[in-house]
Amino acid sequence: MPTRKNNKAVSLTLVRKFASRPGAVYAAWTDPALVAKWLSPGGDDVTCVTMDVREGGNFRIEGSHSDGRPYSYSGTYLELAVDRRVALSWIYDGPISALKSGSSIVVADMKPLGNNLTELTLTHEKLEGRDAAEIYRVSWSECVGKLESVATEAVSSAARSDEQVGTDFYSDSQREMQERFKTRALADRLQAVLVRDRLSAAEAAFIARQNMFFMATADAYGQPNCSYKGGARGFVTVVDERTLAFPDYNGNGMHLSVGNIQETGKIGLLFVDFDQQARMRVLGKAHAEDRDPLLARYPGAQLIVRVAIESVFSNCPRYVHKMRLVEESFYVPDGEAEPPVPAWKQLNAVADVLPDEDKKHAGKGIDINKTLNKD
Repeated sequence: MPTRKNNKAVSLTLVRKFASRPGAVYAAWTDPALVAKWLSPGGDDVTCVTMDVREGGNFRIEGSHSDGRPYSYSGTYLELAVDRRVALSWIYDGPISALKSGSSIVVADMKPLGNNLTELTLTHEKLEGRDAAEIYRVSWSECVGKLESVATEAVSSAARSDEQVGTDFYSDSQREMQERFKTRALADRLQAVLVRDRLSAAEAAFIARQNMFFMATADAYGQPNCSYKGGARGFVTVVDERTLAFPDYNGNGMHLSVGNIQETGKIGLLFVDFDQQARMRVLGKAHAEDRDPLLARYPGAQLIVRVAIESVFSNCPRYVHKMRLVEESFYVPDGEAEPPVPAWKQLNAVADVLPDEDKKHAGKGIDINKTLNKD
C-alpha cells in the first residue's frame, strides 16, 4: 500500500525569559535597526530592513546566507498590541527549498513577569513540513539567543539618549529669539520631549511610507540650498536607527546638493505627509558614494547618500495643508523600462553641452517655461 502523504500543517513554539521590560522586547521586533541586529541566524547577515509598522503594513528583511547567497523574509503585520504582541505573515524567498512553501504565521507574545523580566512565547504556525519546522526551530533558537542582548541594549540606549539631550541644541541667536518672545522654557521642554539622536520604530515606519522629502544643505560659505527629492514610496532606506540612505538620480547636472554634501557634510531633511498632515525633521552629517552596496536597490541611481543622524524630531502639523497624491512621477526609474526623457533636455539652449549619454536626446525646443511646467 502506498504511503499516504501527510499534508497537516506543522507549528513550533519557543518560550524564553529575558531580563528586559516588555517594551524593550517589543521594540526589538518593531524597530528596523534592532531587527537587523538579531534576526540573522548563524552566519547570515541582514543587509536591509524595511518596515511599515501598523496592522496591514508590510515588512521586508533582506540579507545573505553565510555562503553569500541572497534571501529575504517578507509579509504583513496581522496584529500589533504595543508591548504585548506582534503577529505577522511570513514568506521566505531564497535558495533553501524546504522554506519556500508559501506563507506561514509568526506570533510573538510578551508577558511581564516583574521588574525587567519578560517571558517571550514565539510561535511559528502553518509550516508545510517537518523539514521547514526543524530548520526554523534551530534558526529561531539562534535568533532569540541574540534578542535579549539587543533588548537590553535598547533600554540602555534609550536611557543614554534621555540623559544626553544636549544643552547646545539651540544656537545663541535662537536663544535670543526665545528670550524675546518668552518661549525659552517651552523650547527646552519640547527639546526634552521630542528631540532624539536616533529613530524610534514609529519614526522609522513614517519615513518608510514617504515618497518625497525636502533637503537642505550648505556650502563652505554658509549659503544654504534647499531641494526637493522624490522617488517611489519607501525610497529612503532606514539602514539602522542612526542611519538613513537615499538615491541621487540623474538630474540637471548642477549637483548643488551633493556638492554641498561633499564640501560640508551638513544636511537637514524635512519629511511631510500631506495626506496625514504630519511632518518630521532629521539633522545630521551626510556623504555620497558611487560604490555604495545599496546602489543595486535603486535602478538609475548615480550615487547613494547616507545620513548619520544627529537629531530627529517632529513638528506641530497644524499648518500642513491636506492634499492627496494623484500619481507618483513616471520619471522615477524602476529597472524595467527606460524612463521618459525630460523635456528640458530637448532644449536647443543645452543641446551642445549635454553629457555623452544624453546627446541622443538633443533637440531644438525654445520654451524654457513650458519644459519646466511653469507655463
